Amino acid sequence: MFSLLFAILIVPSLLPSTLCVPHGVWETILPPGTSPPGCIDSYPGPFSFQPVDHPTPGIETHCMKPRTLRAVLQHGVLTDHLGRIGSIGANRQFQYDGPPAQAGAIYTGGWSLCPDNLIALGPQKQFYGCACGDKEYHYDMKIADYCRPIFLKIVLLVEC
Repeated sequence: MFSLLFAILIVPSLLPSTLCVPHGVWETILPPGTSPPGCIDSYPGPFSFQPVDHPTPGIETHCMKPRTLRAVLQHGVLTDHLGRIGSIGANRQFQYDGPPAQAGAIYTGGWSLCPDNLIALGPQKQFYGCACGDKEYHYDMKIADYCRPIFLKIVLLVEC
């Protein structure tokens, strides 16, 4: 009886978890509406972005450093240099996950780069910056009174 109980309860926990499948969103989920006029849904990169309060003309160029987030845009899907998918999570936060994108992700595609050097998600260019301690997180909608409207301005990255 003990050996049967051992085989049923203990042995399965010693086996490798090769049957586990990551949970998450594998499909491309687009926001309603289309990109603003003139925006492109593919750019080979690398580029990054920075939050700005107001769109301004011109584009900045920064040197790539080992920990610099490097993004690529292909057919409306934003990925970083680690292959993670840029998405809007269930909490409305812009984040990179996976693959797959985090379970419950709202949008996993529909990104574009616009002639005014801003990132758009579907038809919208405005995002929200919400401070949490010494960090600011980016959201596609205002989630709290302390959030401020921002734009995500493209930064071109070059080897220096």
